[in-house]
Amino acid sequence: MTALHTIKRNKTAKEMAQRLNISDRTVRKLIALPREDYEKEAKQRRLKAFVLREAGFKWSEVGEKLGTTKHGAIALYKRYQQIDAPIKEA
Repeated sequence: MTALHTIKRNKTAKEMAQRLNISDRTVRKLIALPREDYEKEAKQRRLKAFVLREAGFKWSEVGEKLGTTKHGAIALYKRYQQIDAPIKEA
C-alpha cells in the first residue's frame, strides 16, 4: 500500500506524530516517499560520499557536506563499496 501523499517529510514521523498527537505509524501511512525515489536518493548520497572522500576530503568534512556525522559519512562510503561500486576484475 502506498501513502496518501507521496512526498518526502521534512521532519521524522516520530516528531510529526508527537506534534499532532497521533501515532508515528499513522504519519508514515499518510506521508511517505515512494521506495524507488528513496533508493535513488540513497544511491546518490552514497556516491557523493565516495566521490568526496576520493577527492581527498577528511571524514568530518565529508560528513559536514552531507549533513551527517563523521561516522555517518564512513558508513555511506562503505555501503557504496559494498552495494554500488563496480566489480573490478583481476
